[in-house]
Amino acid sequence: MWRLIVCLALLFSGSTANAAGLREPIELFDTDKQRVVASFENTTGFQEEAKQILQSVSGRVLEFNPSLDSAMIVKIPLVPPKPIKLKSANLDAMIAEMFVIMPKKGERRPWLILHTKEYETVVVEFIEKVDDLRKQVKLP
Repeated sequence: MWRLIVCLALLFSGSTANAAGLREPIELFDTDKQRVVASFENTTGFQEEAKQILQSVSGRVLEFNPSLDSAMIVKIPLVPPKPIKLKSANLDAMIAEMFVIMPKKGERRPWLILHTKEYETVVVEFIEKVDDLRKQVKLP
């Protein structure tokens, strides 16, 4: 699973912010096409949606290898990084970017891959609905 997560991270471009302090764009990745299919300006709307999703994290993903097949993935660089604390999952970190994994077929609820400022990767479940995020990235 970790090899897949690392490969996914490498498919997306760059770091959390460039030297000029500008926000890195939001990217929409289609795992069936294996490429970024759209980019969006990293607006306060995206940042607020990311904050809501992070606040709804319920725990770590318990599946050994959650599938990335047939999914849309939204990469959201967080500017500035956002804190997450969840005692039940032994999680206390600053999140630099998040990947919202949205399976196309609805067999599984969406989940997150989080990258911390310390370059750690955390895979978690969340409760927040993704309807608003889907609208922002123009998905049905």
